[in-house]
Formats: sequence, structure tokens, C-alpha cells
Amino acid sequence: MELFYVLFLSLLITAHGIAEYEVHDKIAMLGELESFDIYEEDEIEAFEMPSWTSTNAGHVLVNVDSFGANGDGNSDDTQAFVSAWKQACSSQKAVLLVPEGRRYLVNATKFEGPCAGRLVIQVDGTIVAPGEPKDWDPKFSRTWLNFHNLTSVIFQGKGVIDGSGSKWWAASCKKNKTNALTIDSSSAIRVKGLTIQNSQQMHFVIARSNSVRVSNVLVSSPEDSPNTDGIHITESTNVALLDCKIGTGDDCVSIVNASSAIKMKKIYCGPGHGIREDLVMSKQYALKM
Repeated sequence: MELFYVLFLSLLITAHGIAEYEVHDKIAMLGELESFDIYEEDEIEAFEMPSWTSTNAGHVLVNVDSFGANGDGNSDDTQAFVSAWKQACSSQKAVLLVPEGRRYLVNATKFEGPCAGRLVIQVDGTIVAPGEPKDWDPKFSRTWLNFHNLTSVIFQGKGVIDGSGSKWWAASCKKNKTNALTIDSSSAIRVKGLTIQNSQQMHFVIARSNSVRVSNVLVSSPEDSPNTDGIHITESTNVALLDCKIGTGDDCVSIVNASSAIKMKKIYCGPGHGIREDLVMSKQYALKM
């Protein structure tokens, strides 16, 4: 039976003119997705979210390793991530996979949308920033991993986003430091299960976005790391934070610039300066806990 299947698949590939490496290396189908959970449940009834399928049917797996990523923590894997992003973003119902057990050095990059739809970013390995400020691309002086103009995207996994911020802290200058993970000008975003640590400045920025849900996220940096806000919400609305553990050298959560409809539940803060709400946004129903 297996021999028949292999022969049939070979004939199918030949008939349609599809190169074998494109099927097996660049993109994989359902079989490799069975261990992933595509979340759709709502822990906080904070706002309406589009539903995503939990069956994995029809999802396409795009693995950064298939685009030349080394995953050794020393080689620059930026271009592999950019290439994998372009493939995943242009595919319907894609899963962009950062595999576990590997460490990827990625320089400051902007991941631009809009995407084809229902994209899942599955981070199970570690993404690490350059440790030397002098190695930073001056074009991206304020952001490290910047996701822009996305709709209906899930960030999930058991992996780590590590900003390698220690040398930035030693020469602290707030206006020149960068932020680790930024979601900007986006809507219907889900972030679940990730660890974000040792950011150069703010760990996780939600900017100019609507309908963002963050749950079971761990944010961590030393107590004496300056200006390392945990989750920073600016010019955004309908944001829900649930079951997050945040310990940093500055505010656990900061909310500024007319953000509204912010809901929080089970936020564990410490060390840190607590939750800071800018007076500009302190209007009725702006913040609920």
C-alpha cells in the first residue's frame, strides 16, 4: 500500500510539473501540523474575535529551516526569516514555524502585511537579537521584531523571544533604545503562550491596533533593567490581557495615548512598577480589571 502511494504521488508531481523540494522542503501539509493547537476559545469576553479553525485542515506549514536558517544562535538567520515570512504571508491559512530546540539570531526586521489570511506564527524555538548595539541596523533604531498591518493573525507557542538587552541597559538612553516585539496598525490579533525576555527597552508594544488578545504570556527581565516595560499599549482599543506573568525593571503594563477598552484579568506583576495608566486616556470605561 505504501509503495502504491509513493508511486501515485510521484506520478502526480510529474504530471503537474511540481519540483519535489517545493513540496517537501518549503511547504508541508497537515501531517506536520497535528501537534499544533490552532486556538479559537475565548477566555475573556472582551470583544468580538474572528474564529479560527481548530482542525488544522488545509493549513500549510512554512518552516524557517527550509529557507536556510541555521538555528545555531551565532549565524545571522535574518534573511531566512524574511523569505519564510514572504511565503507564509502570501499563502492561505499558513503556519510559520520556528522549530523548538534551536536558537535563531535575527536582526531588526519589519514583517509587513497584509497577509493572505488566517496566518499562525508558531514560535517553539528561541529568537535572539544581536547582543551588540553597534551591530544594529540604523534603519530600525526603535524596533526589533516589528509586525505591521496584519489582520486575523495568531502568535503562539512555547518559545522565547530574547532581546539580549544587557549592553543596552548598561548605556541606558531611553530615546535611543529599541523595543523587542511590536504589533503595529493591526487588528484581530491573538498572542498566546510566548516568553518575551531581556528586551532592550519595552518588551511587547501594541500600537495603533484594535482587538488584540494576549494570554499566558511570560515577560521577564532583571529588576534593575531600566525602562523595560512589560506590555506597552499605545493608541489602541479593545485589548485584553489574561493570565500573564510580568517581572521587569519598569512598568508591568503601561497604557498611553488615548488607548481605550482595555481589559485585564489575572495579571501577575513583580518585580516592576505596577500598571501605569496615562491621564490622557483615563476616561469612563477605558480600563477594566
